[in-house]
Amino acid sequence: MNSVRCSRLAASLACLLLSFSVATSAAKVNKHKPWIETTYHGIVTENDVTVLLDPPLIALDKDAPLHYAERYEVTFTKEGEICGFRIHGQNVPFEAVMVDKTTGGGVLRAKESMDCELQKEYTFTIQAYDCGEGPEGENMKKSHKANVHIQVNDVNEYSPVFKEKSYKATVIEGKKYDSILRVEAIDADCSPQYSQICSYEIVTPNVPFTIDKDGFIKNTEKVNYSKDRQYKLAVTAYDCGKKRSTEDVLVKINIKPTCKPGWQGWSKRIEYEPGTGSLALFPSMHLETCDEPVTFIQATIELETSHIGKGCDRETYSEKSLHRLCGVASGTVDLLPSPSISTNWTVGLPTDNGHDSDEVFEFNGTQAVKIPDGILTTSSEEPLSISVWMRHGPGAGIQGEKETILCNSDKRDMNRHHYSLYVHNCRLVFLFRQNPSESENFRPAEFHWKIDQVCDKEWHHYVLNVDIPTVALFVDGVAHDPFLVTEDYPLHHSKIQTQLVVGACWQEYTGNENENETVTEAYPGGEFRMAQFYHGS
Repeated sequence: MNSVRCSRLAASLACLLLSFSVATSAAKVNKHKPWIETTYHGIVTENDVTVLLDPPLIALDKDAPLHYAERYEVTFTKEGEICGFRIHGQNVPFEAVMVDKTTGGGVLRAKESMDCELQKEYTFTIQAYDCGEGPEGENMKKSHKANVHIQVNDVNEYSPVFKEKSYKATVIEGKKYDSILRVEAIDADCSPQYSQICSYEIVTPNVPFTIDKDGFIKNTEKVNYSKDRQYKLAVTAYDCGKKRSTEDVLVKINIKPTCKPGWQGWSKRIEYEPGTGSLALFPSMHLETCDEPVTFIQATIELETSHIGKGCDRETYSEKSLHRLCGVASGTVDLLPSPSISTNWTVGLPTDNGHDSDEVFEFNGTQAVKIPDGILTTSSEEPLSISVWMRHGPGAGIQGEKETILCNSDKRDMNRHHYSLYVHNCRLVFLFRQNPSESENFRPAEFHWKIDQVCDKEWHHYVLNVDIPTVALFVDGVAHDPFLVTEDYPLHHSKIQTQLVVGACWQEYTGNENENETVTEAYPGGEFRMAQFYHGS
């Protein structure tokens, strides 16, 4: 208690009030944390900084003095005042500003203008803190952290832009279309209201076309090729905020005359120079159907050459004459010529009884011919081509057996196949064992093709261009890559001569041989000279 003495009653009351004031000031401490709401929702308009917050940003503190105490002459301290707000989060573009420390009111605002196209929403936390005790603000207390969600309201600042610089389409005269083409525009605004395209409009007047809200253009009446061959339309777009595209887009619609079905893109005359390889007859030919359904197509092609009277070379000339006419390379050898005094190794082979120029030999699994020595002089080390017409079907031979078309094997003592072309389970295989070399490494030896033509019972023309390590196969002029290539060691050195056979493989071990015989079965005693016969269809 204060020891001041007072002589009058008024003085005594004044002293009493002074004593109460001192006691109250001494007992004031910062005991409570500030309090704020747990969640705030805010809206900020694009290109603005002011945030409208719900509920308002206000912090309360139980340490704040009572208002009725102001009627007395009491000295108040800063305990209970709110000094500010802190924002927590990474790269938050907002700040909280204190408006009134006594009431705890504050506002939230952006540090810079917001851009909805960059980011539409922000989420962070905010916390209030009081001023603590005494002039130094000791024992400062913080509130809990409240969640703040801010949404950026879009402003219609962008105009629609078309995806393409121009559009074009073609229609046939005399027809009405449900849809000819579609134009499409986009808008860079962030909100559905301003980023969506609500309508399109054809700006060009007096044209027989219309456009719907999705950008589909159609004709309102039938167009006439003789009247207009092309229409140029200017089209604009509007977003849902009624903002128009800054640039219209050009749409060109070409008119075609009434379509006539038929073959197009071919020429009656074709120039061919011998020795230049294959030539596509009609590379650009196509069938114009005029968009109508097709149920049946029949085409007939007739070729006539100007240097002969009439007909096809195949029917008029022998194989040897064809070679001269077509410019076949020198060194080409016919392994199955028509029988004659000088070419007698095909005597005895069944034929189709055709003319000499188109004679066809039959190999039914019992026939084969040995090619006499000296007929084929090409070395296996040089590039070579093998050409053959063949018709073969499934099940023609024994299941799993090889059917040899052409084989070059050891003439005696051994059973080595140097090169061979054969059919195995409806697959075409070419074997080529390379000659010995200094390096005994594996090399490509077997080339396999799996193609439908081998077993479809139809005539096909096969050409193999051999240039090891590659082998190119053409069937009816179309190239086919092998689906499998296996490797093997080169053959060992040997002075044994080889025997070339068509329709089987020569596999002699003992006995005499007749150079010009046609072998149809095994020799007595079980010593086979031929194996792996070809079975044609």
